[in-house]
Amino acid sequence: MEKAGIPAACITAMNSVAEAVGANRIIVGGRIPYPCSDASLPPEREFEFRKKLVKTALDSLTQKVDGPTVFTLQQR
Repeated sequence: MEKAGIPAACITAMNSVAEAVGANRIIVGGRIPYPCSDASLPPEREFEFRKKLVKTALDSLTQKVDGPTVFTLQQR
């Protein structure tokens, strides 16, 4: 997608793998079985975690990058 000019973001718990395969926008997710959530949190906080994760991913799409760039949540 990136080669066609469409920005893409990868939410993952395995940053090194995403970097190795050449993902340009890498968003640090939760744990391996649940990269888009954190099952250890109570439901209300997990919902907030998911919202922040998606917002971080969407915000990363507006950033110009020149290779693998890791984006993290400001507060987990």
